[in-house]
Amino acid sequence: MLRNYLSVALRNIWRNKGSALINVLGLSIGIASSIIILLFVLDELSYDRHNEHFRNIYRICISGKIQGNEMEAALSNAPMGATLKSEFPEVEEFTRLFTFDGDPIVRYEDRVFVEENFYYADSTFFNVFTAPVIRGDPDRMLNRPNTLVLTEETARKYFGDEDPVGKLLKVGQEEENFEVTGVVRGFPPNSHFRFNILGSMNSIFIADMDQWLGNNNYTYVVLREDSDPGILEARFPALLEKHMGPQLEQLLGMTMEEFLGGGNRYGYFLQPLKKIHLESDLQFEINPGGSKTSVIIFSIIAVFLIIIASINFMNLATASAARRAREVGIRKVAGAGKTRLIWQFLAESFLTTILALVLAIALVELFLPSFNTLTGKDLVFSFLDRPVFLIGLLLIGVFVGFASGSYPAFFLSSFKPVDVLKSGAMRGIRGAYLRRILVTFQFIITIALFICTLVVNRQMNFIQNKDLGFNKENLVVIDRAYVLENQMEAFIQELLKNPAVLRVSGSSTVPGELIGDNAYIPEGASRDQTYAINNMWADWYFGETYELEIIEGRWFNRDNPTDSSALILNQAAVRALGFEDPLNRRLITSLGEGSGEPCQIIGVVKDFHFQSLHQDIRPLVIRFAAFTPYLLSVRVSETAPASTLSYIEDTWNAFVNQQPIQMSFLEDDLTTLYRNEEKTAAVFSIFAVLAIFIASLGLLGLASLSAVQRTKEVGIRKAMGASIGNVLFTLSKEYGWLILYATVVAWPLGYILMKNWLQNYPDRVQLDPLIFLSSTFLAFIIAAVTVILRVYQTASANPVNSLRYE
Repeated sequence: MLRNYLSVALRNIWRNKGSALINVLGLSIGIASSIIILLFVLDELSYDRHNEHFRNIYRICISGKIQGNEMEAALSNAPMGATLKSEFPEVEEFTRLFTFDGDPIVRYEDRVFVEENFYYADSTFFNVFTAPVIRGDPDRMLNRPNTLVLTEETARKYFGDEDPVGKLLKVGQEEENFEVTGVVRGFPPNSHFRFNILGSMNSIFIADMDQWLGNNNYTYVVLREDSDPGILEARFPALLEKHMGPQLEQLLGMTMEEFLGGGNRYGYFLQPLKKIHLESDLQFEINPGGSKTSVIIFSIIAVFLIIIASINFMNLATASAARRAREVGIRKVAGAGKTRLIWQFLAESFLTTILALVLAIALVELFLPSFNTLTGKDLVFSFLDRPVFLIGLLLIGVFVGFASGSYPAFFLSSFKPVDVLKSGAMRGIRGAYLRRILVTFQFIITIALFICTLVVNRQMNFIQNKDLGFNKENLVVIDRAYVLENQMEAFIQELLKNPAVLRVSGSSTVPGELIGDNAYIPEGASRDQTYAINNMWADWYFGETYELEIIEGRWFNRDNPTDSSALILNQAAVRALGFEDPLNRRLITSLGEGSGEPCQIIGVVKDFHFQSLHQDIRPLVIRFAAFTPYLLSVRVSETAPASTLSYIEDTWNAFVNQQPIQMSFLEDDLTTLYRNEEKTAAVFSIFAVLAIFIASLGLLGLASLSAVQRTKEVGIRKAMGASIGNVLFTLSKEYGWLILYATVVAWPLGYILMKNWLQNYPDRVQLDPLIFLSSTFLAFIIAAVTVILRVYQTASANPVNSLRYE
């Protein structure tokens, strides 16, 4: 019996090759797209889950408000972790990460590398995080000063197949010797941070390692299984009163109670490891995270694609069923029972679904590498690694096959042979409101996707073209310029000999990089008027090089020796401090014993975005860089030849021996801040186009059904003198109403999704009516083109032939 069902199903599929091809193609694209999106979503949700204590690991983060300046950062003070472990039994372990600005030079014999992802960590690191040890003792690898742990890949880079344990690497400008004590397998890509080299924390000396008021570490703790993080957090204020209170009183001359009573807030909270990647918008993150909103939207798109593809299948199956009404009648006259007819239609549906699943798997294998390149992922589609995919595909096949075949199977098999042979069944099918509901649902999804795609791309265009308050173009940034030491001035002068090099300036940081803060107090103010303000150091030429706009006063002047202690503020800092006449005010830049002399404010610059557009412009103090700057910014002319970069590199090599230059265009560096958004925009666009294509196939199916059913009507209208245009309008207008009905639902849906997504940006585009009108208009255009192309054949047919139909 089964063989007969399959044989008949194959004949019918071959007889209706066009419809079958549309069915298989639309369904396979929908399933393949959903699989790829699902792989992406699962990867985003799997971050840091490789850690054995994943559910019990928390990061300690600072949350404060000082003189109205909000601060929430992924950092904590140095002694917090050890203190928690010693005073609270629910804290089983802790570890800290610390990194200096920039990537250090690491040397082994003649092999020199600029090492990214170099961190210093406590010896307890491997008690908190899980990294399989290949060589070494995990309990002792980082317990001595000047020891290193390498990842397997990094060890191979330096030592090849040799055993690296016991060998020495030279680290940093001073080429200090560090012993390799262990090799581990590196963290997988789905980790919120990855390391290449870990150095022992006790190798470095940091002045504020015992300071509760300095926040320069990433601290992680492991809590007991039965502990409540909320209860532990509630005990933090008393802990800070006990340990930070004395330091605060010594520094500011006020108690913790007085400090908090002045409207300030200062504390810490526990952030679950599982929420860091998708739900953290803190300052000073180790790496940019993902977006929970994007993951939700992508998940919805995946479900919608499956639904759209299934709806198409149902509509096209129904359209085919209309042409097979007489076949059903003849089969019933020949003795076929209702059950047998139902199984026959379901067999065809399941067979088509199986073909679509096979093609979908092939499409995933074909396009997944390109998707990985686009998103920077390393996704793998494997039934062995994830058996749930095989189960999921089978469930999808059963659901889609049954849902798509059940309507024609149960509906057509219920016809009476006499009515069918008289074509009465055709009139019954005309009342199929279900198909219109399903197509309306497709339009809802399509219009909502249009809205999302337009908003995401408009926001990306806004980011790329927004005036940042400085000129980001044609700026080359040289990292680790401090290695030039006393040759800095000679190096700069050598660069300026090239006509393509316009200006060179030094600074502690550049826009887009992390920037620290410092405590400032207006001269004459009480100590409870202390402000935590971002600060950077820059030389005489930074303002000119970056083309910053001076609102009041002036920039640092090389001929004015007092400028070495002068300050320049941005407008946000002036507002935060409440200065009406900032040029006649001074700030004290250090507090406690040995406080420095008040520093004169000599200028105010127009607000510029020194951080990414994910954050508001914060108060900023620019101090004169009296030391060797960490970075050099080189402005080259717009017509600078490509050889200019080679000239900069050759000049560097002439001054610095065996220290490779690190340079990049600032514009490229700023673009990387929005890499996730660019990926989101690209993925949105791709899958929106696919959804539209699949939906268009559904429209084609409904248009085909309508054209077949209304053939006689068309003939009568043309015989009565109707033009082709009038006929096309008559056959197409119902789709216009379906789009209008869909718009009522799609607009609020798109608005809610995009309003939530845009909350990630203080500077964002407006959800203006044009976006929504454009989405509906595009849906009208696509529907019109799809439907008219199909019904034109019926509308242009000879009315005599049309009247002979059936």
